[in-house]
Amino acid sequence: MKIAVLGGGNGGHAVAAELALGGHAVRLWRRDAASLEPVRKAGGITLVAEGKPAKAALAAVTGDLAEAVTGADVIVVATPATAHEDVARSLGSHLTERQVVLLTPGTFGAYVMAREIARTGGRMPLAFAETGTLPYLARLTGPSEVKVPVRAANLPTGVFPAARTKDVLSTLRQLYPVVRPCADVLDTALTNAGPVIHPPLVLLNAGAIDRGRFDIHVAGTTASTQRLVEAVDAERVASRSGLGYPAPHYELATYYDERRAAEGLYGAGARARLEASGLWNETLTFEHRYVTEDAALGLSLLESAARTVSIDSPAISGLLLLFGALLGRRLSGQGRDLAHLGLGDLVLREVRELLHDGWHSHLWRRAIK
Repeated sequence: MKIAVLGGGNGGHAVAAELALGGHAVRLWRRDAASLEPVRKAGGITLVAEGKPAKAALAAVTGDLAEAVTGADVIVVATPATAHEDVARSLGSHLTERQVVLLTPGTFGAYVMAREIARTGGRMPLAFAETGTLPYLARLTGPSEVKVPVRAANLPTGVFPAARTKDVLSTLRQLYPVVRPCADVLDTALTNAGPVIHPPLVLLNAGAIDRGRFDIHVAGTTASTQRLVEAVDAERVASRSGLGYPAPHYELATYYDERRAAEGLYGAGARARLEASGLWNETLTFEHRYVTEDAALGLSLLESAARTVSIDSPAISGLLLLFGALLGRRLSGQGRDLAHLGLGDLVLREVRELLHDGWHSHLWRRAIK
């Protein structure tokens, strides 16, 4: 297939390289085209997985969005969730009704991008889709090299509008055979492990993070941090159940407990491979996506989902308050909060209908106001 990959970070490089090595014609776009010059000069991206390097040749490396997406079958948005609205505003004039836009992951970004395109008069694709987690746990190790110690073993994926799920997932399985169908994109967003694991690890290790390079997944993972992760995860799972979404819930226990690893997002041995890689021994700040995306956007979504079905969420709400204090701005009720995204006036039955029918729903006008 012809694939456009939007984003030049860890995930964008990993997606572009893996799909190119899989035989697809991949065009890589980043707004700052100069930052991709090393990839162009190197003749592609070197992907290192299972200790083996492989050179991926790309069809194009460009800062021209039209060049990247014109004629693409699938457009992969591999940017932080904080960039989704901005990407949507630029992308809307280039889309056609035969294209699929895939967010990896989304944090409910499929709905957010569709809403932003509608509000700015852009064209809609065939559908938006989003994954519940990153397809790869990856880090750039050079200007044109990316290492991938862990790949997703189960990739929950939802489609907006959900009415198009069957056809869209049939296409996406050609890229990711481990795609697992979700009822809709809210179901998918509530499988995201990022807002569950990263905010507790950052907050409870803030002192060590302030002092410089630190690996929150190794030295930062203690009995206390794990208890807070488990508390957040229990609230997430209770909210999913209250909303009527069935198992699997991809509990974080499947990451920490190797006996359950096969049920989880990343499969057997994932935690050991991530820790052994040493790639997450890094300098973090409160501008890292663990905070700007997972806390500010992801936790606000989780809190609003809990509120929608009258689930108490003291761990989630407490984290939002503390990160709000550290960032100097209110987080609760903002970001990806469902009411903040135009869904507050809809009852649950109407939300489900809207997520199923998308922009063809009679409720769409209310949602995009």
